[in-house]
Amino acid sequence: MSQKKEEKEKQEPELEIDETKRIKAPICVILGHIDHGKTSILDAVRGTAVQAREAGGITQQIGASYFPIETIQEICGDLMKKGAIKLRIPGILIVDTPGHAAFLNLRSRGASVADIAIVVVDVQAGFQPQTFESMRLLKQRKIPFLVAANKIDRVAGWKSKENKPFLASLKTQTVDSQKALDRHLYELMGELSKLKYPSDRYDRIRNYTENVAIVPTSAKTQEGIQDLFLVLSGLAQQFLLKKLEYSEGPGIGTILEVTEEAGMGTTLNVIVHKGTINKSDHIVFGAKNGVDQAKIRALLEPKELDEIRDPKEKFKSIEEVHAAAGIKITGSGLNDALAGAPVMVANTPNEIKEAIKLIKEEMGVIRIETDKEGIILKADTLGALEALVKEFRDRKIPIKIADIGDISKGNITDAIVVKENSPSLAAIVAFNSNILPDALEELEVNDIALFQSDIIYTLLDEYERWKIELENKLKAESLKDMMFPAKFKILPGSVFRKSKPAVVGVEILSGRLAPRVSIIRGTDGKKCGSVQQIQDSGQSIKEARKGKQVAVSIRGPTIGRQITEEMELFVDLPESVVRRIREKFIDELTADEKESLEDLVQLKRSLSEDNKWWGA
Repeated sequence: MSQKKEEKEKQEPELEIDETKRIKAPICVILGHIDHGKTSILDAVRGTAVQAREAGGITQQIGASYFPIETIQEICGDLMKKGAIKLRIPGILIVDTPGHAAFLNLRSRGASVADIAIVVVDVQAGFQPQTFESMRLLKQRKIPFLVAANKIDRVAGWKSKENKPFLASLKTQTVDSQKALDRHLYELMGELSKLKYPSDRYDRIRNYTENVAIVPTSAKTQEGIQDLFLVLSGLAQQFLLKKLEYSEGPGIGTILEVTEEAGMGTTLNVIVHKGTINKSDHIVFGAKNGVDQAKIRALLEPKELDEIRDPKEKFKSIEEVHAAAGIKITGSGLNDALAGAPVMVANTPNEIKEAIKLIKEEMGVIRIETDKEGIILKADTLGALEALVKEFRDRKIPIKIADIGDISKGNITDAIVVKENSPSLAAIVAFNSNILPDALEELEVNDIALFQSDIIYTLLDEYERWKIELENKLKAESLKDMMFPAKFKILPGSVFRKSKPAVVGVEILSGRLAPRVSIIRGTDGKKCGSVQQIQDSGQSIKEARKGKQVAVSIRGPTIGRQITEEMELFVDLPESVVRRIREKFIDELTADEKESLEDLVQLKRSLSEDNKWWGA
């Protein structure tokens, strides 16, 4: 292939862009498995320590940072000059979403407004469950992405060169280290190939429209961070300009957090992903009881490169904000706003009516009252509630009510009703929700299970453990007093007493024979007394199972009259007991016990036309 042809292939495709159109900053979402370094990569360029402040090292709330174009150019340095890339985007807004499986819903919300994504993968650990989840999500949303193959500093023999571009650091490595890295990258490429994504290391790609770029990085040593921003900016420039053309109109955003600020009261941290929000606007937003509205008092903008959740300096007041941006909104009537809910500008009665309708539709998908019987889920935010619902639904656990807010007396009453028929579902599972005093008293009096935690998987595991223990306990209590089916016959030459009571030797043909049970004849279903005692080798025993030959005393019949040698006999289970066994305990029976039960049912049904549905 000629050099000119190669150069032509490397050129970016021409886009028909109106140069007079204003361009908004693309929203980039960072996805990936827990502990693979999503927030650490942001820290490497942001110069803050967000990760260190997150409980358990897991980012459990959505955060956002705006990187202006000047900062991106500074980060990329000479790499951008070499690539001769002229950027029109004003910057990049990066949303750092949680990577834990429980937060798929938060990621869904983040990705729904995202223009491009970075999937962070530990270069040695490779794809993990949450990585595949992220890929599935991006595929559904048709969002372009690149892969950050992170933690290259841990590759065998790698000698880190802090703050260096990847390619500059690569040149200083031994052949063995380079091969070790390539092996890991080929494994990532293999995983991507299985998902129908051709890919390669970014510097080896000629056509970015057909290949996913893999950028080796180390958040710890900041190697490859320049490369990452170069590729991210280049992809946004190459493929997103048309999409990023600014559209005038009322602002639409997503509430990231509802916070109390000293001197401000309740405030909303919002990602604005469409249109404009003005200081004088009226907003409609998702709230605890459905939809609320409020007049904006102030729009507060964080200092550039500050983390919106934890700014080091005061916010500054602005008159308006254009997408895409992270903004703090103050005003009266924001107290019941829900984190994760939509927020829309609506100034006229018609706009307000339409906004309320749209938000109600979205909120209705989350709040559920569907299962007739089930557990009660409570959470403090919409995102947490979505995650709870998904995890419990995935494990086939019925949910009676899922809602936001503290645990009320009414929730306890609902659980009491469930307890009557389904004790193992009479539980309240609460994520970051408190219990009101009158509800606590009601809970203790009625012995309703309560699980509270700020970690979703802890709640799930604790509930399932409790459920299994309770069901086993209830089952054991029921089985202890339950009558079991049994079929047995009198052995020939084993009549030791003919009557009062009759004492005979028997063999258990199927099932489980216990003392103090009524028996019937296998020939015609007639009652013929009751088994009083069972002995084996002269010792009284509590039960005898299939194949066992034992002596039994039978009150009622006389041997040779009502019953005879070699006659088959059945334990006479009441129909209500048979139904209960079939409904609740059939899986607890052995194969021969099931056989004995079915033989009894068929015998009973054969006795008359009225009995044809006996035991059903």
